[in-house]
Amino acid sequence: MGASYSVSGLRYLPRQDGGSGAANGRIGQYEVYVSTDGTNWGTAVATGAFANDASQKEVRFTAKTGQYSRLRAVSEVAGNPWTSAAEIYALN
Repeated sequence: MGASYSVSGLRYLPRQDGGSGAANGRIGQYEVYVSTDGTNWGTAVATGAFANDASQKEVRFTAKTGQYSRLRAVSEVAGNPWTSAAEIYALN
């Protein structure tokens, strides 16, 4: 993020290209991490599962100061070994 900020959430927008492959790569279960150095991530600040649709998702958690954030896809909705995102935003 270029500098340290207080981060209290994120927004995840799945791919928006439509058609039969639109759900391809949607994140199912997730973990969110915030780090001050990009090396030491500690424990997840949030975990959960996203709905299997194209809407923007928002995850809120107790604010943590850091310069780096990580959205880790634990699973893909169809069990595939890949995930995708149109956009990911850090929230303060």
